[in-house]
Amino acid sequence: MDLKKVISILIFVALIGVTTLIAFAAEEAKVSAENPVVSPADSTAAISAPQAPQVPVQNENDTQWAWGEVVSSDAAAKTITLKYLDYETDQEKNIIISVDEKTTFENIKIFDEIKVKDTLSIDYMVGADGKNTAKNIGLESPDSSSAVSQTVEDTTKQADTQAAPKQQPAVNPGAVTETGAASSSTSEPAAQK
Repeated sequence: MDLKKVISILIFVALIGVTTLIAFAAEEAKVSAENPVVSPADSTAAISAPQAPQVPVQNENDTQWAWGEVVSSDAAAKTITLKYLDYETDQEKNIIISVDEKTTFENIKIFDEIKVKDTLSIDYMVGADGKNTAKNIGLESPDSSSAVSQTVEDTTKQADTQAAPKQQPAVNPGAVTETGAASSSTSEPAAQK
């Protein structure tokens, strides 16, 4: 074998080995940053000083959404119990959501207008104490949903009539009958001999 080929193969294998070592070192550094390893000298410090549980910090991006039917409402406590469908488990669940002075309303003016069996769309946040506080409550009125469905139905019918090709009456240019002979309103004289 040629000496140049042997050297190039050895250089190639060395580069693969170095690349692999760098990749494993980077992964090991990532693991140690996420889960620091406690040395035996530090193990007593880790055991004697319990850490406080980490509470996730809430911000504007942590807004949750629920849509469902009002099961009950408590005007004194300003809370709503909403029956909704949990899409992850495909089961109906109840959630209690409280209302405060920062809550905004759509299609209603005040909290007292909410009744049992109303359908609501609620944007809410989960506080550090686990309490659900509404940011926005929208009442879905049956009148508006039927009006929307009627508008969609009318639009669909209108689109169907516009898209349907206009049919023209059939034209029979030679007035051919089923026997294939042409007929006309005037009779032609028979062929002369």
